[in-house]
Amino acid sequence: MEYREALEYLYGLINYEKTRVPYTDLKLERMREFVERLGNPQKTIPTVLVAGTKGKGSTSYMLHRLFGAFGLRCGLFSKPHLLTFRERIRIDDRLISPEELVCLVDRVRSVVEAMERESPWGQPTYFEVAVGLALLYFLGKDVDVAVVEVGLGGRLDATNVTEPQVTVITPVSFDHMEVLGNTLEQIAWEKAGILRSNVPLVLAPQREEAREVILQEAKRKGAPVLEVAEECHADITFRGLRGSRFRFSIRGWGEGEVVLPLLGDHQVGNFLTALLVVRLFGLPCEVSRLQEVAGTFRWPGRVDVLSFSPLCVFDVAHNRASFEVLLATLRDYLDVKKAVCLLGFLEGKDCAGIAEVLRGFPAYCIFTEPLHPKALPVEVVSSFFSSFGVPVELIPDPYRARERAESVARTLGLPLLVAGSFYLARPFKEALRFEEILEEEVELC
Repeated sequence: MEYREALEYLYGLINYEKTRVPYTDLKLERMREFVERLGNPQKTIPTVLVAGTKGKGSTSYMLHRLFGAFGLRCGLFSKPHLLTFRERIRIDDRLISPEELVCLVDRVRSVVEAMERESPWGQPTYFEVAVGLALLYFLGKDVDVAVVEVGLGGRLDATNVTEPQVTVITPVSFDHMEVLGNTLEQIAWEKAGILRSNVPLVLAPQREEAREVILQEAKRKGAPVLEVAEECHADITFRGLRGSRFRFSIRGWGEGEVVLPLLGDHQVGNFLTALLVVRLFGLPCEVSRLQEVAGTFRWPGRVDVLSFSPLCVFDVAHNRASFEVLLATLRDYLDVKKAVCLLGFLEGKDCAGIAEVLRGFPAYCIFTEPLHPKALPVEVVSSFFSSFGVPVELIPDPYRARERAESVARTLGLPLLVAGSFYLARPFKEALRFEEILEEEVELC
């Protein structure tokens, strides 16, 4: 099998990220059978399982890098990807190689085909296979620990077959309501499905209604809880283009000062969450080591400054809460209070809520369609923003939309904000500064 064939095979599997499917079709039984046929790699990999709505990817990335800084061989499984499937599986911040991915796909293909013929649950999905590939890779590379980001919800997510030593829930907010429920309590209950008896939960600050549900579930399941708001503290002393400087203290562990290049107060919160997990693993508070690794953090697509002339910021914000955080970060770190906006969304997103958050911010809006089967048509998106009273253009092709948005930003002398979906990344692939990304994988993603 060649590399392109492996990618085409993966993208040809049932993909709930790109198709409409009822939540009832998500079955842990199928994933359990899949890993059983793979030899149950999850049973021998020490794991941290990370769920949440906001910040779970950033927290997982930071934790992965922190473990590596303390000498642990650490795997990371994350989703979705921006430009290449290989972003989802890495060890010590190195993406799985094309050759390694081909070998793993070759290995699991017969299992997938056997389940399609024999299993009452049917063929594993794209995401389930991705999780299986990651677990096999981590096992084969003899990692000391794996950080696994939950895909959707928690209770029925394929990652929930892992046997974590620690679970994490980052801030819960409204997203995927058509799947997880229309109330914060329902969504929090789904996220709390990752909790285990006698397995500690690190709980990031939450809205009270979500917090109460999670704490009730933790008590019911016998999971001890460490709340970041009670165990950790940070004082931010500087905010700017280069990130933040802050003093931190972790109860029973230590304190120090760190410069974090990832923009936003929310990233400071994610860092504290990751540090609390590090403490649980018995690693020491060595401030110089923390300073060194934090200074090298880079997590593309998260308030990511792509250029300075004009200032162009790309962010994967796609719900109301994440846009609130994005605008606060633009104001506090980049002194941006108005911008040209290039926006595109997928079906099911709270465009009305996002429009309410953005009111008064855009000086000019260009609506486009992310490169995704569930992209919302530009006419539908623009209807939510019709009362803005600012000039609007509808350009479905995101490549043409990028050219026009950059031109308008230069003409008006304003920053450009690109946001709304992971799937707006491809037109900006050069600016996102990924190393060793092959054109063929960008074309297929």
